Amino acid sequence: MSNSRKFDGSPSTLLPEENHEEPKSKDTSSPSAAPGSESMNGINKPVILEIPSGFDVISCVVQFALHFGLFVNVLTGHGLISDVDVAYSPGAIRPLCSSTCYHIISFSGTYRGSDAASGNIISVFHVQFVDDKGNVMGGRILSHTKAASTVTLVLAVSKNA
Repeated sequence: MSNSRKFDGSPSTLLPEENHEEPKSKDTSSPSAAPGSESMNGINKPVILEIPSGFDVISCVVQFALHFGLFVNVLTGHGLISDVDVAYSPGAIRPLCSSTCYHIISFSGTYRGSDAASGNIISVFHVQFVDDKGNVMGGRILSHTKAASTVTLVLAVSKNA
């Protein structure tokens, strides 16, 4: 019996035309239970979210959380990313990038839901990455980060009350 679950994201917004694979989540619970619904001594088991190439990483995390009604903390991640939109300090000079895709060094963040009054998503994500020449960059993700290979994220999840 497999511990892998297919994530049903919205094909119209998440699926690139050339890629028909959907993000998947894996956990150590029974396949019929929602991720994060089981705990061991009050601590939720980690969930692995695999995001195929071509998907927006942040959108997939948010859709995963909404689909299962969860708060999500991204603990770490690995894989290749491209089209990264990160914030830099005021006055900072953006580094010259020699690559079109980057290796994730660190990926972390939190999704807590939507503000009922404004409809804005309450989340913050940070990524650090390196290009093919060894230049390290990163910061708070402003809007999107595209997976350039399968991106694997380790999540800590809890039920959204």
